[in-house]
Amino acid sequence: MSHTIHVDISRAANGRQQIRSRNAVAEAGRAADGSDADDAFRAGELLLGALGACTAGTVWAYARQHGITALEEVRVHVAGDEETAPSRIARIRVEVQVSGALSEVERDRLQRAAHACKIHNTLRHLPEISVGVSLAEAPVSA
Repeated sequence: MSHTIHVDISRAANGRQQIRSRNAVAEAGRAADGSDADDAFRAGELLLGALGACTAGTVWAYARQHGITALEEVRVHVAGDEETAPSRIARIRVEVQVSGALSEVERDRLQRAAHACKIHNTLRHLPEISVGVSLAEAPVSA
């Protein structure tokens, strides 16, 4: 089954990029003057955050669907090494910590589930990406 996910990005009044999908809103980018800002995500952090959130959610969903009721907590730390030429995140490390009275078999099953999230699959099996640039219509003056 195929489903299309939509996300819209526009410039917010503070100069950052505003990201909207459904009723959710987030901001990414630097301060309006171009300096680093600690109160907004950078695009690379959003990518790593998407991978971490997807991984944690997939582990929780797998546990729920397969009756692994001893799972108490899932914590994920994601780190990415930046490179240049071209600018990118060249290496990503995902560390998943689970807690609860889990058997070795259950931990192994959760480990396999952690590799099955949509974002992990997208990064492993590179998507086709197309970028189009068009001229926006000028606003109508009253």
